[in-house]
Amino acid sequence: MSNNDKTFLNRLKPMIKMDFYRLFHTPIFYIMIVVAGIIPALVLTMVGAVEEGGATFTNTWQVFEGQSGNTAGLMDFSNMANVNMVFIFAAILISIFVAHDYSSGFVKNIFTVHAKKSDYVVSKSIVGIFCGICMILAYFIVTIIVGGIMGKSFDLGNATVISVIICLLSKMVLMGIFIPLYLCVAVLFKQKLWITIVFTFVVGILFYPVAAIAVPLDASFVVLMMCTVAAIIGSIGIGFLSSMILNKRDLA
Repeated sequence: MSNNDKTFLNRLKPMIKMDFYRLFHTPIFYIMIVVAGIIPALVLTMVGAVEEGGATFTNTWQVFEGQSGNTAGLMDFSNMANVNMVFIFAAILISIFVAHDYSSGFVKNIFTVHAKKSDYVVSKSIVGIFCGICMILAYFIVTIIVGGIMGKSFDLGNATVISVIICLLSKMVLMGIFIPLYLCVAVLFKQKLWITIVFTFVVGILFYPVAAIAVPLDASFVVLMMCTVAAIIGSIGIGFLSSMILNKRDLA
């Protein structure tokens, strides 16, 4: 039976298994998890110095995300130093992961065994979203741990425990938009790692307001539903574009 005759799931399973195996044996995955955990730790330990400079950190949760209506100064340090930074750093991981496929020539072996370019896109997207979710979880867990150790306030203000959970889940779901965008750029520039990193960073910064404004700490269930719909539509649409790029361009 040829690759084209196999069902989608039968083709995809070995591809995903291979990508996860490579992911767990790639140092950059663990490095990015550590980076995601270091960010809130550094921000929380620097809160005192930052407050003297005019930023307004009042409790631990602000290091994770602000509440609705508090994003007017979006590019201020107090509004940028939160979990949304993870969306930008996720660009590095995807850039390296894809660029290595091309620079090592491994991508030719992949497409020899797996003829469908769409399988490559779906598999990389799934693995990338998994990485993004792990980074967000690392950020969230370290925020709580360091906040507790330093005796910072956990006052939720207008938010609730449920809204914090919804906020966390919504951030994870939004990876379904960011990762396909990064992947699209990565397959466009292939083995040109530094160019890929620069352009994915630009994409991350341009779409940063989506994660910052659309999903506040006091997010409602409606926000989660909207993020889910947007992620599904975005993943399919951007994934289709990535597949087109792969079909039109040489593998070298």
